[in-house]
Amino acid sequence: MSTDLTIGAALKQGLVTEDDVSALVDAAVAIPSAKRLDVGEAYTLNLANFLRAHAFVGKTLRDSDASEALKKAALRKAILKAR
Repeated sequence: MSTDLTIGAALKQGLVTEDDVSALVDAAVAIPSAKRLDVGEAYTLNLANFLRAHAFVGKTLRDSDASEALKKAALRKAILKAR
């Protein structure tokens, strides 16, 4: 992925699909300890670095009182800005 291309931009350009992004969010919620997760067939998100850079998302994922919907919304918003 180009260093300037966010996942949101890749989505708008059709390089990844909405299903790819949804699958990424679902996988990150299900396995927050994963090191890397695929975004479609061509891209990978380094989840460990991503969560370090987005402390609120990491904290939300670890919060046992946070609903799954909140976790997914926080992840999706930050993931669309990820490079």
